[in-house]
Amino acid sequence: MKKMFVFLFFFFSFLAFNVQTVSADIGPKATAEVTIIGIEGEYSFELLVPYRGDVTENPLEDWENYVEYDYYKETYPERLVYFQDEDGFAACSFYYGPPCNYRQTGEHRYRMTYFSAPRVFKVAIVTEDDVLIVSERIERQMFQASFTFDLTGVDTTQDQFGVGVINEELPIREAISSFFLRVILTIGIELGILALFMYRKAGSFKLVGIVNLISQTLLTLGILIAYYYASIFGAIAIFIIGEIFVFTFEIVVYAIKLKEKSIKRAVIYGFVANATTFMATIFIVFIEALLYG
Repeated sequence: MKKMFVFLFFFFSFLAFNVQTVSADIGPKATAEVTIIGIEGEYSFELLVPYRGDVTENPLEDWENYVEYDYYKETYPERLVYFQDEDGFAACSFYYGPPCNYRQTGEHRYRMTYFSAPRVFKVAIVTEDDVLIVSERIERQMFQASFTFDLTGVDTTQDQFGVGVINEELPIREAISSFFLRVILTIGIELGILALFMYRKAGSFKLVGIVNLISQTLLTLGILIAYYYASIFGAIAIFIIGEIFVFTFEIVVYAIKLKEKSIKRAVIYGFVANATTFMATIFIVFIEALLYG
């Protein structure tokens, strides 16, 4: 059985870290939300993305049309139209490929949505005095990512490059609470159903508890990794494939090891318990999708 648990670990790890490739071009698109801290006055916000060419050799005709519907303000800072820093980064609105759709979601909070937020970018701020402030390069990790760009103490009266502190906020508290909710709920349901099937020996409850602790921990980790790194579609893919595997694995283990009652009762129990937790997990995934988008 130890070999089976090791296999489960590598199986769910492989699915979790490879599902992003599968879901990258379908379903919801990656987003990036940036909160600016430590700046006063009016300014314009933009993301800079890597551009292999020279922007001065690629004149934009009617560049205003590029940002008419996708930029969050009525006017776009002209200073960024042909700007390219020494690392080759240029305005996302013109040099990314897919449209860069920006929305202002708070006083100093900006969200880039459809088509898909860039993986690597810098944050650019153009003040009302036409001063340009550019962050360091950062690489997005989360599928729905949140960043803070802290300009506290930065001189915003002159152009500055590679300044401020930019960080991606990791949803550690949400992930931990979701993990324990899923695992505890699943184990509780399966132990409760075990009692309804008239199992009474401590060894039976110990077996079911250990099997579920290991299998549901691995499955839940796979679901959470896929959810945060590859979208809700990735989580659903891991969930369906993983549940089928766990479903089969647990029924086989119970048929062999759950000896208090008949093999038939053990198999029926495994089927009912897993079907019930399957529906419970669907409900949890649905609620999280509504709450966290």
